[in-house]
Amino acid sequence: MPTRNPKPDDRDIDTSNPWIVIPYFVGDEGRLGQRPLNIIPPPIGPIVTWLCPSIKVQGVNYTTIPGSYLPDEPLAITVDVDNRGIPATQVTVDVFWADPSTGFAKRTLILSSTFPVAGRSVSGPTKSPKMIWTPESSKIPPHFCLLVHATSSSPESLPGPNTPDVNDKHWAQYNLQSAALSASNKLTSVFWAANPDIESAAFTVMVRPVAEEGLKMIARMVKAEPIAIKNKQLLLYRATEDSSVQKSREASLVLELEPGERQPLVVSAHSLELALHQFTALEIIQTRLDIERDDGAITGSLGIVVFPEGDRI
Repeated sequence: MPTRNPKPDDRDIDTSNPWIVIPYFVGDEGRLGQRPLNIIPPPIGPIVTWLCPSIKVQGVNYTTIPGSYLPDEPLAITVDVDNRGIPATQVTVDVFWADPSTGFAKRTLILSSTFPVAGRSVSGPTKSPKMIWTPESSKIPPHFCLLVHATSSSPESLPGPNTPDVNDKHWAQYNLQSAALSASNKLTSVFWAANPDIESAAFTVMVRPVAEEGLKMIARMVKAEPIAIKNKQLLLYRATEDSSVQKSREASLVLELEPGERQPLVVSAHSLELALHQFTALEIIQTRLDIERDDGAITGSLGIVVFPEGDRI
């Protein structure tokens, strides 16, 4: 991620050029005062950074819950894009898939669509044409995430970086996976922590319960009752750890990663009690350790929604 230290800023948007935003919330204009996403002040915040509502994914011939899919069956993907500048412009939306990850060091382009987006539309963001993609079981893992990038064909104020940045208004992610409890009411899930930047860096990776507002948002999507989880039920550790060796495992750890390097990590949750049509959710947050950054901005995030064994998965 580009190293930066933005401060809250209420500057007027330069409306003489297109100003492209993939909105994370109503009124999202991508201003510096609205980024980083994870430190947006009230009344808007907090924002669920790993599940952008502007990205919509639906099965073409079947109904799926967020974070799940049927292999070899087509998915329909749309992306809402806003243009807060005055001139209309052609916008290209690129959609990538990646392994569940808190940093997008490795991604694969799967879809692209170009369409007109009016400037300062009173009706709100413009929905992209429906894009159809069939995840092949021989190539796509059981869990994957989507990453979206929007660019304008016209000269634009503050164009977005080519490197994925979850805090940039041109990038958004649909980084949610579903999981089922084991018979012993435990969860174990593997994901990647990665350094998408062009320089070596140290990162803190932590797992924590999804906050109340996030649980409510997911509940509306999955139509199930949210059950809160406690911090003490969550653990995070390296996938390369020897399970025969007793180690002190915590809910966070520090990784030093070379540019583009990925490391597999394991998140586990224990003593989970869920009835049918209930769920809980946890999130993994990655931040960069850098004395030049004091904004607390995340560099990546991932959500996991958990259902009882055999329910909805």
